[in-house]
Amino acid sequence: MKQVLAGKVAIITGSGEGIGRGIALYFAKCGVKVVTNNRHPHHHDKADSHLSAAENKKYLSMMGDAEGTAKEIQSNGGEAVPCYADVTDPAAAKKLIQCAINHFGRIDILVNNAATLGQGTVANTKKADWDRLTQSKMTGAFNTMHEAIPIMQQQGAGTILNSASNAWTGIANLAAYSAANAGLVGLSKASAKELAKTGITVNAYCPQAMSPGHLREFNKTIDSLKKQFGAAAQPSKKKMAQINKAHGDPQRLAPFLAYLCTPEGHHYSGDVFSVTTSGEIGYFSESQISNKIQKDDAPWTIDELQKAIPQQLLPHYLPLAERDNWNNNQGADKGLQNGVIFGRGKEIQGFAGEGPDYVNLFMGPQHPSKCSVGNVTMAPGTHSNWHRHFGYQLLLVTGGHGYYQEEGQPVQPLSAGDVVEVKPGVKHWHGADHQHWFTCIGMILNADKPTEDAGPVQEYDQLK
Repeated sequence: MKQVLAGKVAIITGSGEGIGRGIALYFAKCGVKVVTNNRHPHHHDKADSHLSAAENKKYLSMMGDAEGTAKEIQSNGGEAVPCYADVTDPAAAKKLIQCAINHFGRIDILVNNAATLGQGTVANTKKADWDRLTQSKMTGAFNTMHEAIPIMQQQGAGTILNSASNAWTGIANLAAYSAANAGLVGLSKASAKELAKTGITVNAYCPQAMSPGHLREFNKTIDSLKKQFGAAAQPSKKKMAQINKAHGDPQRLAPFLAYLCTPEGHHYSGDVFSVTTSGEIGYFSESQISNKIQKDDAPWTIDELQKAIPQQLLPHYLPLAERDNWNNNQGADKGLQNGVIFGRGKEIQGFAGEGPDYVNLFMGPQHPSKCSVGNVTMAPGTHSNWHRHFGYQLLLVTGGHGYYQEEGQPVQPLSAGDVVEVKPGVKHWHGADHQHWFTCIGMILNADKPTEDAGPVQEYDQLK
């Protein structure tokens, strides 16, 4: 990676501390010349009332500024120059881009990491807070892109990475922040399409890593939710462990961003990724119409829609309250209970674990073709026994997260879009993981005798 990126020039906004600092330090290790940035020199010594004494000690230790990050890069043998500039100001954004040209002669990478955090509902967010939260994300990114893109076009190439957040999908009590990130995603997708033939790629990434802002705002969020919903809003121990693992050293998420700056990474543009310090990299699917109904002869009537919406357009609709569950981490995953595409069918017995499990059988084993096809929906913590089929099996994964293993082989994680081919007579097992529902279309082709049970799976519990 160092050879590929060595000599490239990157501007990383908001890189005085937190995630931006981690990205800057990692890029510098790869030989990138870095312009570090934040609004002004920081001299923080004020504790936060939402944090414990130990948390405040950690909070204050993470504070920093562009000059501090640049000096750390230089002390490790890298090249860096600090530039204090508030990117929400067009003139300051122009100054930042010009800083890279003045010191390094070009700009290859622009990472729009700068952000302002804050909470509030639509009803109680003040206009000043709305402006502050939306401008640092959307306006700041627009200003730097507006100045950098013409230079990148003259060079014939460039990489723009815009730091969004999972909040772009909408998080309660983060109305302005959610809107800012949704706007940044739209800006990234639009500009990627505009620049598709120029050699410039634009992607958005949703990071999770430790930073002063995360430490402060996460505790505020918990306090706010407790006030509204009581103790039930406190995340479970399992949820807290997942959050802490995902919010570690920011340098752990930087390799993926560096990859997007390589020739191989330039294959991707106009996309939205999630990346955490726990090693999880996710891809957000495109927002598109998933189902529709049509009437041509006359306008719809309300009476018609009362039947057509629940029966034809949204037969598996899950109410918002069931899709958005903070405490148990099921969230939208609960929608998998309905079987995703074909419906979950009838509850069945015979699977090991927590259940329930369902099969919507389209063709049974008695079919003249000697083939059986069905949609399988499995609850978290549920799996098959070891078993063998005496025909080819195909598993087409349509949703959730699960596992597959053949005897003597490592466990293979499964998620939507994966396809598994199982040859006749191969001993194997498959199932949902311990936290998510799992759905797949299962096919057994040209079987000349019934499936054979081969005993319980001891390996499954080791995956917890």
